[in-house]
Amino acid sequence: MLNQRILDLQEFHKRYVDDYKAYLGMRGFGTHINDRSFAMRGFITCWWEPGFHRFWQSWNPGIGYFTYKFYLLLGGKRHQNLATIVTFLANGLLHNLVVIPFVKRCDFPLPFTFLCFALFTVGFRWLDNYIDLEILPDICHLCLNIGLVILSFEFGFYVDDHIVASLFNY
Repeated sequence: MLNQRILDLQEFHKRYVDDYKAYLGMRGFGTHINDRSFAMRGFITCWWEPGFHRFWQSWNPGIGYFTYKFYLLLGGKRHQNLATIVTFLANGLLHNLVVIPFVKRCDFPLPFTFLCFALFTVGFRWLDNYIDLEILPDICHLCLNIGLVILSFEFGFYVDDHIVASLFNY
């Protein structure tokens, strides 16, 4: 019985690794996760992706895999926009819950920040249907993606500081 459980775990691990490698291939990473190009694509060159939606498809492939699975679980193929928004909100809440013990404050700017990420992602995915975003110079992609991330954080912290704080008087 113990041997069967070990075999089942080994089979589960093999399926997980194969699925993760397929995800990486779909996102343009290849299948080698322990090399410099993997880290460069996942954390550096992703900023030059044409469109905010493509940036998020490349950013942090470790978390991105689980986020993508959650997105599919929510019906992402049929309800892209709703699944995108719910996935980002859940991810923002999870990020916030991880940060609270370190900052020793119980406020929630990250769900609002991630809501902004979601809305920009949905907007750029729609825009990509009508405009070839790849024709813009790389520097435009870099500035746009960085600018939208900064704007989203500014929005999230503004909402938390001015609206949520006044509602809960903290």
